[in-house]
Amino acid sequence: MRQKKQDGFEKQCIALNNRLREPGEALQEKIARRVFEPGLISRTYRRRRVQYCSECGSEIGVPTQKVCPCCGARWTAEPVEWQQREADYHMVMEAKGDIQVLRIYRVDRYTHIYKPVRTYVAEVERIMYSMSGQRRVFAKSRQTMSWYYDAFCWGSPITLKREGSQSAIMAYNLQVATWQVKSLTQQWQHKEIPALLTNYEGRTSALRVVATPWGETLHKTGQVALMGYFVKEMTAMPKGTEHALNICTRNHYEVKDAAMWLDHLRLLRQQGLDTHNAHYVCPADLRAAHQVLVDRANRERVKREAEQRARRYAERLQQMEQEKADYQKRWAKLLPLTLTAENLTIRPLQSVDEFAAEGTAMHHCVFENGYYKSKQNIILSARDGSGARLATIEYCLQDGSIKQCRAACNEVPKRDAEIRQLITSHRKDFEPFVLRAA
Repeated sequence: MRQKKQDGFEKQCIALNNRLREPGEALQEKIARRVFEPGLISRTYRRRRVQYCSECGSEIGVPTQKVCPCCGARWTAEPVEWQQREADYHMVMEAKGDIQVLRIYRVDRYTHIYKPVRTYVAEVERIMYSMSGQRRVFAKSRQTMSWYYDAFCWGSPITLKREGSQSAIMAYNLQVATWQVKSLTQQWQHKEIPALLTNYEGRTSALRVVATPWGETLHKTGQVALMGYFVKEMTAMPKGTEHALNICTRNHYEVKDAAMWLDHLRLLRQQGLDTHNAHYVCPADLRAAHQVLVDRANRERVKREAEQRARRYAERLQQMEQEKADYQKRWAKLLPLTLTAENLTIRPLQSVDEFAAEGTAMHHCVFENGYYKSKQNIILSARDGSGARLATIEYCLQDGSIKQCRAACNEVPKRDAEIRQLITSHRKDFEPFVLRAA
């Protein structure tokens, strides 16, 4: 597969990724404390409810006390039912020159009664943004055969991941439980990151949106519906329509239905209407304005499809005329051949029009399947003395065999043996045309 050429920002991100190091033990402990707070584990034995410290696993005699007498942990979390394994994500934001780096850590915690808590912290993703909103994602490999989107291969290194497909975009937009802002670049200092993460429940896709100029406009102007739509769907503004947000801001227009408004913008562009005009971009009744454009698009589609059908029909007519001429030229010397017996006449179909008539009268596919295009097999029609059709025969000139002999509705003809005997007895009459047919 041909690899995409690396740009300057991507090279900077790769170099920065190589310099970053995995978290040490002290940092791992701090991250684990931020994600999971000390608390109590409740378990019921028959009719007796017993509580244990989540940090050291010891049994607590007085459930109301706030400090563990064994390890000194001060409980801040609410008591939970018996739970052995928990996993969540923590994000640290730090500036590296002009690059804003989001480092995401996976924290796994194992609690058990009578045993100290065990925690494991591993960095799984590094998301880097440029000053202009470009984004590059570095992450551990995922187990592609797993049902879980965050089933990482823990032994794999953190490498660059391409985000060309929707599945890749979904995979590398985790939802973090806690976050820490260590430092921000100058371009990110005014983006209200903590409030943004709080409003959207730690979705890193919210940062993906606000990193772009149009995403920042949405957040600052209070376009809640649009911002929430982009965070959830993880898509971008339709290309060439970013200026519509400024028009909405100038006209104090709030978008209530994000999906319909974005579809409205696409229809405006498709129909060549002015997307810089507030009359189109900020309709008082979005549903009615959108329906007008939909109806117009449907009319244009119907007209376009009718024109395509007419063009295909004209092309088919021209092709049929050529096929008729080819048939007459190919079998010109064989068409006059007529085989006769008592109350029986067999002769080739004289034209493509006769193929159509034969297929209609006999209710089979001699015309629909284009048997007139064959260069080796000739189609014969058998009729009685009154001209009634008895059978349609496909005769192979190469080996002198009868491939098919069909009556109406592909039945076996009543005079099948007689028809075959007549053709076989005149086999020499077809031999002069064998070389020409080949």
